[in-house]
Amino acid sequence: MIKSKFKLGLSDLFSSLPVIEKSLHFAILFSVICQLISSGFMHVHGDTVLANISGVALLHIYGGLLLIPLALTFTVKVLSRRKCCDLYPWAYGRFDVIKQDIQSLIKLKMPLAKPSGLAACIEGLGIFALLLALVTGGGWYWFLTTQGPSQLLLSIHKLSVTFIQVYFFGHASAALLHLFVWWRK
Repeated sequence: MIKSKFKLGLSDLFSSLPVIEKSLHFAILFSVICQLISSGFMHVHGDTVLANISGVALLHIYGGLLLIPLALTFTVKVLSRRKCCDLYPWAYGRFDVIKQDIQSLIKLKMPLAKPSGLAACIEGLGIFALLLALVTGGGWYWFLTTQGPSQLLLSIHKLSVTFIQVYFFGHASAALLHLFVWWRK
């Protein structure tokens, strides 16, 4: 019973998304989890040459490279459904809907997902964090294979991955909160 209710909750959580976006969302989720886990078993430093990179690190690198087209496809799909100004309203000076959503949260009410709202803004930040991690990781790998090791690029990539980690746990917490609210109804 609990398992079937959990499936209903997940179905409700993703009910407004097109099927392709749901599929891409779960594929990216799985890939990001694999990337985060594999990164914990890597020991690559700024002066590590390609010949000395471990098998786990190579799996991480190639997994990240495979994630690039997946993330770009997801980004295009999201942008075909939402406008840039809805995902990044703060960049356009539009804070009114975000303020309304925050006021709802202060009143312990779950705000509905809407254009330029908190949910859309968080989605935009997640896409940005994912693309930033992929571009910096891909850039580091390209530089490693063509020019040699780069401490600076690797440091930038590791810093950008911090945003993915924060987003991952924050996004998962928000999803669990939504499921909890849905479950109590």
